[in-house]
Amino acid sequence: MSNGAWTDQENDLIVADYFAMLADDVSGRPYNKAEHRRGLLPLLNGRSEGSVEFKHQNISAVLKGLGEDWIPGYKPARSVG
Repeated sequence: MSNGAWTDQENDLIVADYFAMLADDVSGRPYNKAEHRRGLLPLLNGRSEGSVEFKHQNISAVLKGLGEDWIPGYKPARSVG
């Protein structure tokens, strides 16, 4: 399992995935967070499911701070990494 900083490539992948889910959410299309997470895991450097979940919460926190829509299922994290 990776405990190091997220790489630019990992960040690009998870942000793109988050925005794909957000687009579905805003459009009212069904999506499955667990499927998205499982699809991401093989592309990341040994990240755990929990670290992916927390990163999605970090993205929500940033979007909330900017006054933008965020995925309600990913409550904004209190501390953003």
